[in-house]
Amino acid sequence: MPSSLACDAATRQWQCVPGCRPDPYTLSMPMTVRQVLATPAVQAGHPELLSAADHLDRPVRWVHVFEGSDPGSLLSGGELLLTTLLALPDDPAEQRRYVRAVAGAGASALVVELGRRFAKVPGVMVDEAASVSLPVVALHKVVKFVTVTEAVHAQIVDEQHDLLTFARRVHEVFTETAVEGADAQAIVERTAEMAGCAVVLEDLAHEVMAHAGAGARVLRDWTARSRVVAGSGTREVPEHGWLVTDVGSRQGVWARLVLAGSPDVPAAAARMLVERAAQALAVARLMERDVAALRARALNRFLTGLVSAGFGDEEDLRAAAEVLGLARASRFLAVCVAPTLPADEMSSSPRHVMTFRGEDDISRKGGGAAHRDPLAGQRREQALADAVATAAATAGLSALTGPLEDGVVGLVVALTGKLTEAAALDRLTAALKPSRTRGHVVATARERDRLVQAGADLPEASYVARAAALMPAPHRQDYYRITDIRLRGLLMLLADDSRLTAFAERELAPLLVHDDRHRTGLVALLRAYLEAGGNVAGLARTSHLSRQALYARLRTIEKVLGADLGDAETRTSLHVALLTKEVGARGAGSAPPPARDPAVD
Repeated sequence: MPSSLACDAATRQWQCVPGCRPDPYTLSMPMTVRQVLATPAVQAGHPELLSAADHLDRPVRWVHVFEGSDPGSLLSGGELLLTTLLALPDDPAEQRRYVRAVAGAGASALVVELGRRFAKVPGVMVDEAASVSLPVVALHKVVKFVTVTEAVHAQIVDEQHDLLTFARRVHEVFTETAVEGADAQAIVERTAEMAGCAVVLEDLAHEVMAHAGAGARVLRDWTARSRVVAGSGTREVPEHGWLVTDVGSRQGVWARLVLAGSPDVPAAAARMLVERAAQALAVARLMERDVAALRARALNRFLTGLVSAGFGDEEDLRAAAEVLGLARASRFLAVCVAPTLPADEMSSSPRHVMTFRGEDDISRKGGGAAHRDPLAGQRREQALADAVATAAATAGLSALTGPLEDGVVGLVVALTGKLTEAAALDRLTAALKPSRTRGHVVATARERDRLVQAGADLPEASYVARAAALMPAPHRQDYYRITDIRLRGLLMLLADDSRLTAFAERELAPLLVHDDRHRTGLVALLRAYLEAGGNVAGLARTSHLSRQALYARLRTIEKVLGADLGDAETRTSLHVALLTKEVGARGAGSAPPPARDPAVD
């Protein structure tokens, strides 16, 4: 059974008490005065504590035997001094000076063996020791000092070996992260694992870029608490229980790394760990060369976790959002912005390719999604994300912004104060209009009073935005809700259903083949006719065709399809088939068909 040191209140004798010592750490903590007094070698002398009982957790760096009258000149701090006081004068002033010299040299404790020089430790020495917080212990029986030093030094050597082993492990871990090209979040997570406490990486504005093991208690009011922590280099912040170090290079400091809590490793190991982690972060940044990317990744991780319900606790979720810059609020709104550019220019990971044969000039020339520059698509995607973030800031909105999937940018907006949902959307859409993006639509879910609910609404808003992006430009509105997208929205939900794909192919295949074979634009004409509601007169004006020519081409469409365009159900079926193709092409990462001039034969 493990044991610990306890004091008998009546006799002030220190004894080993079974079952009191906590399980040892994987990495041994530094030996303390309390632990030295609990060793069998010291216990054999019946130790009695005479002063500074609240200072027994001081670390012991070494055990030193001394019988002179001037100990201060031989100590360097952290020693436990063993003595019989043989050379100590009887003068009380000299005795007080002796105690002050031991304390002034930074000794951890003074242990006096009685019987050879004094029957008890002089009272003036005990009083002086109490005034300078120096633990003084009397040994009532003779002990072999060599036995004490051997026992303690063996453990100290073991501690040093453990520290070297830990240092080697730290070196291996951060070498591995460098080889793998790990990002800041991964490095912070590995640091937290080895430290056994929360770890936070913040920028110079005290905004959190990455964190691990930090819940609401740690992150609450982080920026305000961190801002008052001054200084440079590696330093302890006792009022917060932090260990802080700077992260940077010769070019300057760009962040701070914080062990926020009580590490499961000794102070020396924690200091070595946080400094080595800071070096790993500096190397990672040299590889990225962009500190803004760290914040962007933090935002993306947060939004991804929000969408996938990776966060469950509302308090933790709000704390994490606040350290990323989201204002405190009681209402939240999920918003998504989707590009109206061809999706293949916005995404480099198509699910499946569906094009309009005979009508898409790009695919006929051997182009298409597979031949477009994926980096160009990524640049446009990032440009839209930047434009949305800028627009939100310009509109005075507090929002977390980041790319989702299929080129869509997601926002979680904090509706602070009396800001209404409608006002926030009006501000955002107005701020987006002057942006340099080549086309976009805005979609929103409904206002929520919990952040986790707003996060769960992001997929819905994304789906609405992608469906709205397929709507003809003349029918576009400032922003969309799920009630605005109707049939396109339903078809987008069913886009991966092979039965729907087969239906669209059956309905349009003859006309697609005809266009491909004869290089005509009858599919585009059919679309225009259906979007005009079957109004031939209006279509003739917009297409610059005579009614006679238009009727002739519509009859050709009927003949090729074997269908009657005068039948309402036929028109509905063909319209659904066309919309299915558009939605499928958008979801696949290939371009929706261009509006070919119906006048082209």
